Amino acid sequence: MSVELECRLLNGLCRLLYKNEYGRFISPCSVSRVQGEYLKALLKRNAETVYGRKYGFDKIRCYKDFAERVPLTKYEDYEPYIRAMSYGAENVLTSERVTLFELTSGSSGGKKLIPYTPSLRREFQRGIKPWLCDIYTKLPEVRAGKSYWSITPVTEGKSRTRSGIPVGFEEDAEYFGYIEQGIMRRIFAVDGSVKFPENMDRFYFETARQLLNCGALTLLSVWNPTFLTILCGYIREHAEALSETLPENKRAEFLKNAAENRFERIFPDLKIISCWADGSAADYIAELRSLFRGVYIQPKGLLATECFASFPLVGEDGSRLSVYSHFFEFRRLSDGKIVTAGKLKRGEYELIVTTGGGFYRYRIGDIIEVLETYPDRPPRIRFLRRGGVSSDLFGEKLTEEFVRNTLKRLGVSGEFCLLAPYGKRYRLYTTAENITNETLDNALREGYHYDYCRKLGQLDCAEVVRVTGDPRKNYIDKLSADGMRIGDIKPAVLSSKGGWENFFERKTK
Repeated sequence: MSVELECRLLNGLCRLLYKNEYGRFISPCSVSRVQGEYLKALLKRNAETVYGRKYGFDKIRCYKDFAERVPLTKYEDYEPYIRAMSYGAENVLTSERVTLFELTSGSSGGKKLIPYTPSLRREFQRGIKPWLCDIYTKLPEVRAGKSYWSITPVTEGKSRTRSGIPVGFEEDAEYFGYIEQGIMRRIFAVDGSVKFPENMDRFYFETARQLLNCGALTLLSVWNPTFLTILCGYIREHAEALSETLPENKRAEFLKNAAENRFERIFPDLKIISCWADGSAADYIAELRSLFRGVYIQPKGLLATECFASFPLVGEDGSRLSVYSHFFEFRRLSDGKIVTAGKLKRGEYELIVTTGGGFYRYRIGDIIEVLETYPDRPPRIRFLRRGGVSSDLFGEKLTEEFVRNTLKRLGVSGEFCLLAPYGKRYRLYTTAENITNETLDNALREGYHYDYCRKLGQLDCAEVVRVTGDPRKNYIDKLSADGMRIGDIKPAVLSSKGGWENFFERKTK
């Protein structure tokens, strides 16, 4: 059987399996009713847990009761519960057993364990299924080839908690339902063996080798767009070695296309690239378009390790709230008022989620914009930025948003930039050539608290450090080595941690 025929059969089977979930999502519905039914069932199921008894889940009759009884939370509020669960305690946050813990991390580092239950997996699938079915339906050519789903390498090997609960998915196929996992393993362009490489160079080489030899690649799903540009750079730089893995009649054309950065010719069957394209990731999409000319780039919806919040539909701006996945609340930035999904209006909000994984009224730290609301369909939203990403050594209160806007005012666009503390000053590691120490420092001093710290002598003048090589790859490799999943590493221009001088190659005159 040819690769194309096998892929058409298997992808077509997935489309049939997902058709009902897709049909439910695109059918008219009352968002308030759907969300209310989810919350009622979840609270009833978990009323006798440690957390449920503490906050009286059995006495909650409506959303008003829920909001009054259950506090807003952040990850630190769950740490003692999750610690107990990792040691084997049951019926703590959920009545279901924890099947695994997934690692995640904030931009400043620090590992977090996210409990996964059967319910949480089903909730992710309620977003994944209609999203994929929409692609298979509206872009039928995708069904003729294989897919690459970003795989996070784990160089330190597999791990478990003290009670034996696995930490981390073995492979991305585990996000799908049990029936589909076997199908997905047949249509994945890269298998799970690359997840446990001996080093990062081996990870990139083996990933590239399998992609180049998969037969027909029609869908690329990655998180950070810079991961894909780094992978393309690796293919270009190691083209000679990779060409040896190809059939002899394809080597010359591959080498020519790699040298010319024509990756749409290297992967001629590619129809869609799914990746982050909103917020800070938007700065890197132009480079991606130049590498894959004419390929449709679909911005991902809002996904986190903790939840599946939204997904895009082909041809639409933004993404649809995944109302069948979790219970959602939104804190309006203009006045701090918290509303439910059925009460949304256009504007900017902080996202708050309640999930089958045991997080209740959880502030995941993401700021979204509501683009459009409808009387009988899920609202359309867009990720804007992370909330609360900041660096504050002496009270300067630098935020990701402020630094990004400062760089734009300085005329920096498309260049690598990372501002990080270095002793008593901030260093900007960048490939940009048009910034001096003085212009950077003066621009940062437009922030009241930064300027005040400079006047007091708490901070010295900011410094520009020009870097060369591949700083985006260095950035991802460093955070990956620190324990972050590649899928959690978002493009950033601010880090609250120092030590970056050890990971970037400094440009010499």
